Amino acid sequence: MKSHLKQINNTFFIFLFLLITANTIYCQNYSVYKSKIDTAFVSTRLGYEKKISVLLPNDWQKNNPKQYPLIIIFDQQNKRSHNQIINTIDYLTASEQMPRAIIISIESDNSRRISEAKSPKSSTSGKAHLNEKFLFEEVIALAESKYKANSFRLLIGHSWYGHFTTAMFTKYSDSLSAVIALDPFFNQKNVSLMDSISALKTHNIIHTKYYRYAIGKDYPKDYIAIKTAEIENKNSKIDIKGTYFPRAFHHAVPGLGIAEALYDIFEYWSIEQFAFFQPSNSSIDVYFQSKQNVKNHYGTNLDFSLGILNGKGWFFYNNNDYKNAIEAWELLLLSYPNFSEGYLYIMDAQILLHQDITETLERFNASLADSEFYSEKEKKDLIKELESLKK
Repeated sequence: MKSHLKQINNTFFIFLFLLITANTIYCQNYSVYKSKIDTAFVSTRLGYEKKISVLLPNDWQKNNPKQYPLIIIFDQQNKRSHNQIINTIDYLTASEQMPRAIIISIESDNSRRISEAKSPKSSTSGKAHLNEKFLFEEVIALAESKYKANSFRLLIGHSWYGHFTTAMFTKYSDSLSAVIALDPFFNQKNVSLMDSISALKTHNIIHTKYYRYAIGKDYPKDYIAIKTAEIENKNSKIDIKGTYFPRAFHHAVPGLGIAEALYDIFEYWSIEQFAFFQPSNSSIDVYFQSKQNVKNHYGTNLDFSLGILNGKGWFFYNNNDYKNAIEAWELLLLSYPNFSEGYLYIMDAQILLHQDITETLERFNASLADSEFYSEKEKKDLIKELESLKK
């Protein structure tokens, strides 16, 4: 039996939460994510309608208890930069460089966008304090209650929303995991975020928090200021790093900065999963140590990628270590319970060990009947593979 991963094919999971308008589904091809769920609701805190979109990983299932990290992207209305960010997330996830996540994009009406990010200390029209409540009490609460987001939270913002997300990082470093600020500025009238960023160097915190920035030609003074704060930061748990693009225009910065920022944030996760995957590792125990290291570092569980877990199972299998192959695939199924073909791989190894496959067969049938990871055609193909295996 050969190793292969099945990608979901034209399957749409539609979770309807109707507060004002019905969802509209727009088709777009992703490697790891389902099609976008668009909706709108009236924010209790802001007092007007906010449009949001939700992207779910293709292994997400309503009756599956698995939880996912949460990524929130502001300024969805800026289609070019927003789509670049989404596609970069999808690309890095498919490339095993970051874990699957719940992605929520928030649109801002251009007539309200600046006031949403502006502090009331700076202007009477400033609604950043209300937007803050909208973010934590409505959007994040929705992600956790309806979409099973875990406590890992990454905010991504550009320009004014780079300023806003930076402010959130300085205020909520305990409850946010990371912020990516794309061409932010750090000062508005009566507000200096640099003071707040500098204060983080004395903040007592348990898990590593990431602040990543990318700055272009419009804010050279802000780059000097954040670079100085980066150098002076002595707090090992506050990880500040970024890139300066001295000739890049403002709207080019998101596309230039997003990939490196995401890679940096999840590099530790990638290193730990590779510690388990690397050919020199012949022990299942490394998995448990690496998983604990990830949890200690980020403060929450981040599942290893499907490809890494499946590949390790086949590594053991191809080395005739069928016992460890079975254990590796069992670990895969804990993280991806609707990846039903994992049971076929286990049965193959069990047959080679002359073990009874009855219980695994029952688990396969129950998993496949319930799985939304596969198309109907793919399910039929897996049943054919089962019949071939049993001969």
